Amino acid sequence: MTGLLTAYPSFTLGVLIPATIAVVILVYLTVKYAPIIGAKFEDPPMFLPLRVAPTAEGESVEFAATDGLPLSGTYFKARTTGRAGVIVYCHEFLSDRWSYRPYVDHLRDLGFDVFTFDFRNHGSSGSEAGYAPMHWASDREIRDLRGALAYLRTRADRDLAGYGLFGVSRGGTTALLVAADERDVWGVVTDGAFPTIGTMMVYILRWAELYLRNPLVRNAVPRWLYRRLARSGRRHAERRRGCRFPDVDKAVARLAPRPWLMIHGQRDTYINPEVVQDLFDAGNGPREIWLVPDAKHNRCREREPEAYAGRLLDFVDRYAPRRPITEPEVVEVPARPAPMVPESELVEVVDDYRGEIESGRLANEVATPIR
Repeated sequence: MTGLLTAYPSFTLGVLIPATIAVVILVYLTVKYAPIIGAKFEDPPMFLPLRVAPTAEGESVEFAATDGLPLSGTYFKARTTGRAGVIVYCHEFLSDRWSYRPYVDHLRDLGFDVFTFDFRNHGSSGSEAGYAPMHWASDREIRDLRGALAYLRTRADRDLAGYGLFGVSRGGTTALLVAADERDVWGVVTDGAFPTIGTMMVYILRWAELYLRNPLVRNAVPRWLYRRLARSGRRHAERRRGCRFPDVDKAVARLAPRPWLMIHGQRDTYINPEVVQDLFDAGNGPREIWLVPDAKHNRCREREPEAYAGRLLDFVDRYAPRRPITEPEVVEVPARPAPMVPESELVEVVDDYRGEIESGRLANEVATPIR
């Protein structure tokens, strides 16, 4: 090696020495600033979560996350005779399942069942000892939502066409992380969802002005180095909290062919629209972004309630497994003689699947013998 350096001094001066200096700087910055970034990563913002009074309506259920933690939820049937689909609601950080009402309860009038549940350490669900949930989506919330989908697949009235996900803020981020790997998710709607590294980068660049006071030094640091520091800071927080905070950007790149409606406030001071646009651009498949003027974080529905409902209707009208029921239903049941078959062969369809039953195989899956 010494002979090589002596024989090629230009290599030593032009490549090796600068590379060594770069590695030393990288190690120094990582050791010095990763713990600081990790600590900032764990600072919670001043969220004002939506609180809605519980209702006695609906079917209260208990189920388990994929790691076995007991969770609580409520299943609400559509207010129509037929069913257009099933929507799974994922609440925001520090809220609970009852916040579904102003967001998606009106979809029940269009033929949709709604399943809403409490994430762990929230509402009536079980608490994991030693786990302190944050505004960032972790592998724990992923386990909870996957457990909710697994439960729905076991119900007698399960929808063979799959499920739509609706999530607010951290709940929306969790929905994106899960949808990419669940084959029976037919669509995702998010309100206020945000990436992990992309959001950290905004704050790191602000913090850089405090910790790197010399503007020449600060501007000389390449963007990829800030991103590396963000990942190092996240790993530091993961070790401290004993969980993982997955990359949302990678998940949305795998969403196709599932459609995605992204809703976000243009005046969101927590997650600015540029960060949201970057996340949206990282997506794959049919998707639409709606930036609501003058709306702050998780306040799009309050700012534009009629337009909000209209966007949801348009989304489910295009992508739900069956068309929403937008006209009053007139159900006529003609009189007919009782079937002359043995009682053991009679079946009762547990729900009107509006054309879903197309073969005997499917019919057997959604029908149960009368006893």
